[in-house]
Amino acid sequence: MPLFGSKKEKKAKVGVDAGGAPVETTKIIELYVDSINNITRKTDVVGEIDPYVIVYANDIVVGKTKPVNNTNSVVINELFVFKSKGDPITTKLRFELMDKDDIGDDDEVGSGSFNPAVEESLENQLVHLKYKGKDIGSISITMNIKPILLV
Repeated sequence: MPLFGSKKEKKAKVGVDAGGAPVETTKIIELYVDSINNITRKTDVVGEIDPYVIVYANDIVVGKTKPVNNTNSVVINELFVFKSKGDPITTKLRFELMDKDDIGDDDEVGSGSFNPAVEESLENQLVHLKYKGKDIGSISITMNIKPILLV
């Protein structure tokens, strides 16, 4: 008697139940904050900023990246997963770049927004950051819209 492959394996299809009927799916957003790039605004007297990013979707806080000490450019590669009401492509994203301070409140360094509905691609996008109308650098993001099964 063979140990492996003795029985025919049943091939499962994604998106259908065991009887072959379609199942309900929904879409989620995977948002990668890839990097913080060339920040020119200084909020610290000594050294560079300690940057982190607060992520908003439709004006609701989705999360924030971990602060990185003393730099104006850094690779972050942090993932945020969420479900948007309605069509995910219409989700308006906003990003606030902050400077982590050990004493007192954290400083806002700049902010920017991203509207996926008007973009040709959602991968490797630069979000330009401004402070009081002046360009201060950018962040790199990638957004994926993925279907998932509802079980």
